[in-house]
Amino acid sequence: MMNFYTQGRKTLNFNSDWKFIRDDLAGAEQRHAPDENWETVCLPHTPQIETVHVDLHFQGICWYRKHFTVSEEDAGKKLFIEFEAAMHEADVWIDGKYKLNHKGGYLPFTIDITDDVETGIDHVIAVRLDNRDNGNIPPGKPLGSLDFSYFGGLYRNVHLHVTDKLHVTDAVHAGIKAGGGIFVQYNDVSKEAATVRVQTHVVNEHDTGKRVRVVTTLIDKESREVVSAEGQTETVAAGCDHTFIQSLTVTNPRLWHPYSPNLYSLRTQIWDDDRITDEKYTRIGIRTISFSKSGGFTINGERLVIRGTNRHQQFPYIGNAASNNAHYRDAVKLKEGGYNFVRLGHYPQAPAFLDACDELGLMAVEPVPGWQYCEEGEFQDIVRQNIRDMIRRDRNRPCVIMWEVSLNETYPGRRGATDEFFHECHLIAHEEYPGDQMFTSGDTIGRVNPAYVNFDVPYTMWNDDNLSRPLEEVLPDKGGFDREYGDYEFGGHESTSRVPRGADEEKLLLQAWNYQWSLNRNRGNRWSLGDASWLGIDHNRGCYPWVAECGALDTFRLPKYVYYFYQSQRRPDIAYEHVDCGPMVYIANRWTERTSPAKVVVFSNCDEVELFVNGHSVGVRKPDQGPDTEYGERITGYEVDYWLTDEEQHKWKNDGVQGKTYVGDMRVFPYDGGNCRNLERAPFTFTEVKYEPGELKAIGRIGGKEVTECVVQTPTEPKKLNIRFDISGKALAADGSDFVFAYAEILDANGTVVPSASNEVLFKVEGPAVVVGENPVRAEAGIATVLLQSHSAPGNIAVTVVSKGLEWTVGRIASI
Repeated sequence: MMNFYTQGRKTLNFNSDWKFIRDDLAGAEQRHAPDENWETVCLPHTPQIETVHVDLHFQGICWYRKHFTVSEEDAGKKLFIEFEAAMHEADVWIDGKYKLNHKGGYLPFTIDITDDVETGIDHVIAVRLDNRDNGNIPPGKPLGSLDFSYFGGLYRNVHLHVTDKLHVTDAVHAGIKAGGGIFVQYNDVSKEAATVRVQTHVVNEHDTGKRVRVVTTLIDKESREVVSAEGQTETVAAGCDHTFIQSLTVTNPRLWHPYSPNLYSLRTQIWDDDRITDEKYTRIGIRTISFSKSGGFTINGERLVIRGTNRHQQFPYIGNAASNNAHYRDAVKLKEGGYNFVRLGHYPQAPAFLDACDELGLMAVEPVPGWQYCEEGEFQDIVRQNIRDMIRRDRNRPCVIMWEVSLNETYPGRRGATDEFFHECHLIAHEEYPGDQMFTSGDTIGRVNPAYVNFDVPYTMWNDDNLSRPLEEVLPDKGGFDREYGDYEFGGHESTSRVPRGADEEKLLLQAWNYQWSLNRNRGNRWSLGDASWLGIDHNRGCYPWVAECGALDTFRLPKYVYYFYQSQRRPDIAYEHVDCGPMVYIANRWTERTSPAKVVVFSNCDEVELFVNGHSVGVRKPDQGPDTEYGERITGYEVDYWLTDEEQHKWKNDGVQGKTYVGDMRVFPYDGGNCRNLERAPFTFTEVKYEPGELKAIGRIGGKEVTECVVQTPTEPKKLNIRFDISGKALAADGSDFVFAYAEILDANGTVVPSASNEVLFKVEGPAVVVGENPVRAEAGIATVLLQSHSAPGNIAVTVVSKGLEWTVGRIASI
């Protein structure tokens, strides 16, 4: 995170040199409290490094302190400290003076320290955090029965903002309904023209009145000024504020779309007669959207099927304390995986992740924090405020197309979960974002009168008997969205979709089949606007000691077969900057020894695929086109009953965890050539392929032309190590918090990863970086992974990987 300067305003990185202690110390808020022996940390920060498989992570009290000095040049300025988030109850002091109590771990809060500091002397900001179970703070439910983990700490960025006393406000801090800060909306959007309506809230904290005018300029990605508007001069009295409204007409606008995520910068200048007192840049994307049963989802007047997934914001070892770059790298992987949408399950996620969604063309739904809990009183009051704050924070983002206000899976069996409350949540959202571009979304299942609740985009219901997602019988006039699919319906906590990357070929194919079968059925519903698989990336869970392994990527961001199935759904003719795209082909097979002819499944977005064994063609296939069939017999292991109390729901934990079961003798026949007619691009299933050790090769063709290929080699004995680093579009930043995954691959003599290898691998680091978490680490499916975190100084980093019986190697990466 960089410092940012404009005329009249600067935003400073406030992440470095914090003191931290995982304890509750009396007097720690005082200016001269001793902190020399506390740990020195850089934000984002987690209070405790956890294991990869963690359910009950650290819960308790911890303290953060930071010494800082205000420079002479900032005398007479306004000073604000903004926390992007803190988990989950925060008390803040400046030099021992109590400033704020904030409840809620997912949204920002700001303190005004202007009157608390002097220039040139040492000041201390102290933050006490408490992330213990608290039924008044969303998500409210105790960690031990929560199906995700919220971790703790100052896990997002902190900023110091310095402005003139005549300045643009922060929308969340201002706390004005449908106001505060800068609010951008669009009218009459087409390829020929668009009207950009800009609402700017200015406050005058000088002792005298000011003659104020606002100049707003739209700037394109080539830094050219497209259009500008200058409003009338208004007199703003001392201590008062004013909202300026301007309109800019843009001819031939570059519209924002998942296929072409065009962005503009909106420059706002505040003038006091002939002096600029504040200048602020807001990134925007011009687009218009709609949802209807008859027309589906449209963006800029064109229909588009939403093909999405869900994401939790967590990472191994460090929980939610991820750098801006780490969030960007996640977004790149999801975009490359063929998704055009992500549900931020189940809370507002880091601004950096949404920045990446804006840049890369990933649409999003932003949920209010919650999960199976809705107590009346303070909890619901905070929910109401959370809805307002998340809209104020992210209302200008083109990527956010829905606002989920229903508290995930909070059905009527939960106290307070009434139609009246959720209808109120829907109205609050529309109050905060007036006009026809606000679309609330939420659960229909469990609502007594869904039409009264009136979510703009209702989530479909669920019928367990036939694995269907009905809607028309309760909301005949609305299109619906499938917020989660592909996991729970195939066995609850023992779902056959919950498969580690190191599982055998059969289990990985069954996982991919589950998602294909469900997606095909979803696409056959005439009310379907789209869907989001559960889920994109494996995650930890408070209610269960195993990682939820239903992700297309594992917790180290390595792909499973199902990732390539979704990748095959992307259009081959769409090109993006900084993202792998275009034609693809992938063989979902390890090509290891087998006694009978193999069924070989190939995922591709090509017209046809030809398969070769050791250079000899075994056939050319068009995409599968077989009939839709019933799924077959499912495993039904331990399942959550959402109507039970928290204690009843997970009382089994006291008796230990039973062994996990898998497919067994289930009567399911994956990849039978069917259940794909509603897909954008079906798989290619080759049958009776005779096994020969050596090379399995697939060539993808479009219009008869070879455009891509994939080769799989039969692995032999482990021989050597190779190391690679997961950059995904962002170099390792030398900021003390950025990190990349370092992958040590166990190869045979031919350079093929050996999926059966589980060697223990040691990572030795030289240079300004450190391994966080387990080291040495045991390989899974031939790859051992560590989290490599940068120091705050740039430099060259050498990572040596060694393992008994294997040739060692060195990999190099620079932090900048």
